[in-house]
Amino acid sequence: MKKQTILALAIATIIVAASADPAMAYVLLSPRRTWASTPVNVPVYSAGNNSINDGSGGVNAVVNAIKTWGVVNSSVTNQAAVRGQAPATITLNSNGHICSGSCLAATLAGYYTGGTITDADVYTNTKYKYYSSGEADGCSAEYDIEGIMVHEVGHVIGIGHSNVSGATMYPSVAACNAGNRSLEADDIAAKNDLY
Repeated sequence: MKKQTILALAIATIIVAASADPAMAYVLLSPRRTWASTPVNVPVYSAGNNSINDGSGGVNAVVNAIKTWGVVNSSVTNQAAVRGQAPATITLNSNGHICSGSCLAATLAGYYTGGTITDADVYTNTKYKYYSSGEADGCSAEYDIEGIMVHEVGHVIGIGHSNVSGATMYPSVAACNAGNRSLEADDIAAKNDLY
């Protein structure tokens, strides 16, 4: 009788565990911080990336892609990023002297007061070649600028790197992988935790 009860409890525990929501492994920036209000304005500097052949150097594609977070507004701006001064601006044609080596892009997420983000500019490593969904020739060993910028805007809104492979906030991506353009459950959980 005891063996049957223990076995029944073990099976019930396995069923409950299997039907539970998947474990989340997202990481928020530390200390925890958010923008004072949403939507967060994240314009894209109009000087696009010359490796992207879509008519705007990836600018228009990125403007549309980063809105996937649901708490971000974007547009094209002629104003270059000014570090420490809002709005958080995406720059596709410069590494800002911070993103070299193997990084594809970097976000300056250190501008905050208390728990409130005040700026978070994004710079792109121009030593790599990129492509966008607007290119007629597709991808040839290039990196998807839309997915990379969706990832970087995750940092802009206060999210760190996820431990979940396949999540937009996972810290690496392969060439020609456009999967980071959409959010996975882990990314959505992080955003919902903050906003």
